[in-house]
Amino acid sequence: MPSLRLGIFATGVYAAIISVAIYYFSDLPAGPPDLSGLLTVLLPVQLIAVAFCLFIIVRHLGWRAAGFGRMRWFGMVWFLPGWLVVGVLGWDIVQHLSAEALLGPGVVGITPLILTTFLIAFGEEVMFRGILLRGAMSRVSLPLAMLLSAALFALFHLVNGLAGQDAAQTSQQVLFALMVGFFLAPIAVRVGNLWPLVIWHWIWNIAVMLGPNTGILHPLALAGIAVQAVVSTWLWAAMIRHPQTR
Repeated sequence: MPSLRLGIFATGVYAAIISVAIYYFSDLPAGPPDLSGLLTVLLPVQLIAVAFCLFIIVRHLGWRAAGFGRMRWFGMVWFLPGWLVVGVLGWDIVQHLSAEALLGPGVVGITPLILTTFLIAFGEEVMFRGILLRGAMSRVSLPLAMLLSAALFALFHLVNGLAGQDAAQTSQQVLFALMVGFFLAPIAVRVGNLWPLVIWHWIWNIAVMLGPNTGILHPLALAGIAVQAVVSTWLWAAMIRHPQTR
């Protein structure tokens, strides 16, 4: 299991890589013209960030210690509301990414959309629900470790303000990230493997990216996330009462 010191260090370096890149690209005289351009310039940055994640895993931890242990399928019961949400969103995404778009000029935009959003999901889950969370679990109580993971995941989203985003929108993203971190942390512990979280996070990222132009991210999705947060509150209570069952 990673140490808390390694978890804090790795998370800090990961955040620094993303922050420097966002600040650099936002300071260019002419920023990326559209979503496809933004995802394209972010792709090499995310590759670097994920390469750092892989270095930490291979050099210091191993996959199991980083959160990719034996899958406990029964723990997925707690994740059902979240998966129902991304199931609906995934269907909407498939409808918008039609065969015509895949075979036409749209493939140029679809490729960075798929790759960049996956790298974002993988890197954030490995760092915040893998290395950091498990490092904290080695040093502090389980509830405190999960709170630390959720809080730092939320604060990490302050980097969006470096791109010139207004304070109100950045604050909303930080609060939403706090809620997501709140419900994903105990699920990561209970399921024992990060891949379901990575895939869920990946589909959600695609929906968020496409949402402003396609209407994929509809209000029912946010209601479903709220239901997932409530369900995870019960999981928090169960894990606090019986920490040995985690």
